Amino acid sequence: MYKGSERMNQIDHIAIAVFSIQKTARTFSNLFNWEFSDIEVLPNQGVKVSFASLGDLHIELIEPMSDHSTLHTFLIKRGEGLHHIALKSGDIQADLSQLDELGVQLIQKGAQNGANGKRIAFISPKETSGVLIELCEPLKGEKQEDA
Repeated sequence: MYKGSERMNQIDHIAIAVFSIQKTARTFSNLFNWEFSDIEVLPNQGVKVSFASLGDLHIELIEPMSDHSTLHTFLIKRGEGLHHIALKSGDIQADLSQLDELGVQLIQKGAQNGANGKRIAFISPKETSGVLIELCEPLKGEKQEDA
């Protein structure tokens, strides 16, 4: 059984699907004093994102760019709330290849560019009790702590 890279045992961020980043960021800011980054637009994924840093863990707010995006469909079906948990990967392509060899259903077999220049890929929630898991390879030079 593949145990993943040494980095797959750390959470990079928890993503919350929202209809409005500005409204939700304002609420979290008022309740918890969280500061969110400027909104980043990711046209290849059809979403806008913003992050709050809570130490080494980040909270990502994700908003669909249009009514035709898969995230909009998710929001209509399930409402606002947890969208995915992102695990840090030391070598995302190696992790994806190993998971694929084990027969794990992946949403994509190759990494793509995500927010903040990170490389990302998703494991099907059918494999993880309904929770969408993202693998996230940190930027080169980003602080890497031992688990």
